Amino acid sequence: MRRISIVILLAIGVLAVPASPGAASVTIGQVADPNVNCDGAGVDFVQLGVTSGNSYVVPGNGTITSWTTQTGADAGELTMKIFRKLADPATFEVVGHAGPQTLTPGGTGGNTFPASVKVRPGDLLGLHTVTPTFCGFKDPGAQRGTLSGDLGDGAAADFGPAADVDLDIQATFVPDDAFTLATTTHNKKKGTATLTLDLPNPGELTASGKGVKASSAQAVTSKSVTAGKAQLLIRAKGKKKRRLNDAGKVKLKVAITYIPTGGDRRTQSVKVKLTKR
Repeated sequence: MRRISIVILLAIGVLAVPASPGAASVTIGQVADPNVNCDGAGVDFVQLGVTSGNSYVVPGNGTITSWTTQTGADAGELTMKIFRKLADPATFEVVGHAGPQTLTPGGTGGNTFPASVKVRPGDLLGLHTVTPTFCGFKDPGAQRGTLSGDLGDGAAADFGPAADVDLDIQATFVPDDAFTLATTTHNKKKGTATLTLDLPNPGELTASGKGVKASSAQAVTSKSVTAGKAQLLIRAKGKKKRRLNDAGKVKLKVAITYIPTGGDRRTQSVKVKLTKR
């Protein structure tokens, strides 16, 4: 049996660009005509659960890029906050914030604001009332946490329980789409290369290229993958395979495309050199 060696070379060029304001995104949280006074000014709120509608839970790794609230005839001043649970029953840390912002009375018009907060799965959307305002709406069975005060980024405290209200806030979450080639494993007997990729979020993974046959337990042509490790088995096919057998070597250009759930596609080019000796 001939000895086979494989050399994997990363090509230049991630073909996609970082997320932009127009990038694909996921909306978390809810807005509605506020009918609940959020206990005056100077209070932190975190939404723990809802009975229907959008969740307030961050679904993956990425960035909160904007937030929106809806106002009635009166408007106050709010800060958007992202919280991370540290311990049971209700110890939360502030991951980041955007604001404070002065609100415009009468709906959502003028009440969408920019943000740039890095988040991870399980983080929760909340807010801080800078001035007295109506910032919630009734939702029997919903759960939230409250804290009298204004926690800074990185600070943590125990929150008290409150029920039957959803916070009047939603945010735009843009999933991370950057992935990396973590390791390469060679099977010299079969003449294949297994690429192990680190993925930031669930989504879809594909591979293509002239003379390329890519397969994996997690990704065959276009299959769903989870966050973390995913593998692609790279082989030559057609003329490329015949050239490998005849000449003893062949180069493949493999385009690996990853689309995080709710996000934009990113394609990375990888060169695979197969050599038979």
